[in-house]
Amino acid sequence: MSTLSPALDLFLYQFLRFFNPRQGYCWIYLAGGLFFALCVMLWRRRNRSRIRARPFLRLLGSRALWLHRSTLLDVKLYFLHGVLVLIAYGMFEATSEIWRAGAASALAALAGAEPRLHAPHAIVGSLTTMLQIIALDLGYWALHYCFHKVPVLWELHKVHHSAEVMTPLSEWRQHPFEFIAFANVLTMTTGSVYGAMSWLFGAAAQPFTLFQINALFVMHLLTFHHLRHSGVWIAATGGLGRVFHSPAHHQIHHSTDPRHFDRNLGYALSIWDWAFGTLCVPERPLKVHFGVAGEPPYRGMADTLIRPLVAAAAKLQFALVPGRRL
Repeated sequence: MSTLSPALDLFLYQFLRFFNPRQGYCWIYLAGGLFFALCVMLWRRRNRSRIRARPFLRLLGSRALWLHRSTLLDVKLYFLHGVLVLIAYGMFEATSEIWRAGAASALAALAGAEPRLHAPHAIVGSLTTMLQIIALDLGYWALHYCFHKVPVLWELHKVHHSAEVMTPLSEWRQHPFEFIAFANVLTMTTGSVYGAMSWLFGAAAQPFTLFQINALFVMHLLTFHHLRHSGVWIAATGGLGRVFHSPAHHQIHHSTDPRHFDRNLGYALSIWDWAFGTLCVPERPLKVHFGVAGEPPYRGMADTLIRPLVAAAAKLQFALVPGRRL
């Protein structure tokens, strides 16, 4: 029984993730993304006298899509990360509370006692909520840029870009080292902002949350998040596309077209891509092909986990030769 219980707990956790609103893959967010896509399609067809059901059924994806070898590997990686979240990742992740306390302590050491500025919670809490998302996107952009530009890191990030077709499960197509790195960016940025705002304003700085998650982040989960890894083309264009990172932005990011390499590195916002010159606004619908050109597909779990490490080690060894660069 003692041997069976941990295995049963791991199995139940994979199932319960779909029903936990604190998990990004909860059915609420998946359904929200589908509903959002449906609303966009209805809006596009608002002037048609007749609306057919077939285009809407395509939102669910085809049998070929869900049985594609790329999708089946994504399913395996989804369960792998679910297991590692329970038994390993926590050892390598500093929580947002640690970063909050660290930021507040650092400010106190540098600038002295907390000023405790007075302002209504409605104003300060809203500001904290927005600043957390802005900081998160900056941290995400910076780390994502490194994963693209540093050859050793690219060998790990290449796993994510190797998806030949995309579904919401493709979010989980990450090497464990990358998964840990981005998880720490999330806690570092949101926790540090909360700590700095708490030092300035005290309890009034508490961000607005839903299910103990930043409320703006929840809005993103309910709309754009799961459509980023899909074939559903929803684009923020013009000035809007310079502020918001729409699903089409991220689909361009996964494109095999060299014009799109290293573009659209943001998460929910495009402001950092715009500021640093990596933005490609999707002004018109494109037929985007996914994958890493010239690279053989990963053949299974072991290949997906080991091949990037071998390639990264080779790149690192090459870079350590005098006169070489990473």
